[in-house]
Amino acid sequence: MTFVLATVAPGASPQLVARRIGARTGLRARTTSQFKTDTVRWFLLNSEDVGDMASMIWIAMLVGFGVTGVMLYMFTEENLGQYAVLQALGATPRLLAAMILVQAAVCGALGTGIGLGVCAIVGRLAAAEAHYPFRMMWFAALIGGGMVVLVSIVAAAISMRPVFRLEAASVFAGR
Repeated sequence: MTFVLATVAPGASPQLVARRIGARTGLRARTTSQFKTDTVRWFLLNSEDVGDMASMIWIAMLVGFGVTGVMLYMFTEENLGQYAVLQALGATPRLLAAMILVQAAVCGALGTGIGLGVCAIVGRLAAAEAHYPFRMMWFAALIGGGMVVLVSIVAAAISMRPVFRLEAASVFAGR
C-alpha cells in the first residue's frame, strides 16, 4: 500500500494528528498541503516529462535568441539611414540605444502576452475536450517572462552594435 487517506475529526488539528500517527506507527503521516508538495516534488524529480519540458524550453530559448536577434539586427541594419538622420539631427547614442531597447521591450511584452494567452487557451481546451490534466502554475509566467527579458536584452545588445559604429557622414556620402 502506497498511502492511506484519512480525515481528522472536526476541531482536530491535521498537523497534530499527523505527528501522532507518525510517532505511533513509525510511518510518515502528511497533511493535505504536505502531501501535495511531496507529490509535486516526486514528479519533478522522477518524471521524464520535466526533462522533456526543460529540453523544449532550452530549444525555444535558443530559437528565440536566433530569430529575435537576427530579426532585430536585420531591422536595425536596414534602417541605418534613419538612425543616421536622427544622429545628424543631434540624437545621442544613448537615445538611439533607448529607442532600440524600447522596441525590443514592446516586442518582448507582446510576444509574452500572446504566448501565455495561447498557452492558457490551448491548455483549457485540452483540459475540457481531451481531459488532459493541464494546470498553468503561477511561476510559469514569471519564468517565461524572465527568459523573454533575457532574450530581448541580448537581441537589443546585438542590434545596437551597428548603430554605435554608425557615422552619419559616411551614410550620407553613399547617397
